[in-house]
Amino acid sequence: MKNTKAFFIYDNLLGLPLFQGMNRSDIEEVVAHVKFGFERYSTNKVVVREGMSCHVLYFLLKGRLTVCTSSADHSYSFEEELSAPDMLQPECLFGLTQRYTRTFVTQGRCDFFTIDKQAVMRLTDEYTIFRLNLMNAVTTRAQRLSARLWHPAPTDTRQRIVRFIETHCFRPVGAKTIRMTVECLALQINANCQEVSAALKQFASDGLIEKKRGMIIVPALQNLSQACK
Repeated sequence: MKNTKAFFIYDNLLGLPLFQGMNRSDIEEVVAHVKFGFERYSTNKVVVREGMSCHVLYFLLKGRLTVCTSSADHSYSFEEELSAPDMLQPECLFGLTQRYTRTFVTQGRCDFFTIDKQAVMRLTDEYTIFRLNLMNAVTTRAQRLSARLWHPAPTDTRQRIVRFIETHCFRPVGAKTIRMTVECLALQINANCQEVSAALKQFASDGLIEKKRGMIIVPALQNLSQACK
């Protein structure tokens, strides 16, 4: 029964970032001694909500999620997509504030493995590969955030808009939906509304964004970023 269970989830675990590099013997031992949860969510279900205590690590096995992030005053929000395999904010499991900073909502049926915090601590203690993978995941995210602060300052309104979007995104690529008014965006980047409106119209004319009332849709952030370099 133990081997059957290990065989069933072996490929799934190896597809997850924290287990890459482990051999079959390691996986069988992990399955035998660590309690995994398995959760399945239907469409449009909240998996975790911003502000929720983070005491469980979620691994997305199958499906896609919408990642929603709101400003502190709720004047604007960002929506992006996260696809399997991936994990939900492992950096929130430890540290000063152990709460999720984003809301994750299913786009269709999604399958998850879950591991509680105590099990994560046990795995980091017993398996060097798991510990290194976790450290790499967290430090890579921290380094990317730190590097953003040292990029050259934007020189015009178009670049300011792109920089604002880039620095607020969970991922630097893919589709983004930004729910905010032109007035709010102008305030955030310290520009006047006419300049911001003109820049957005030019982006839309170039096919880089779609502008709707109170909403900016970016089909591919990497294309918008490249256009303003």
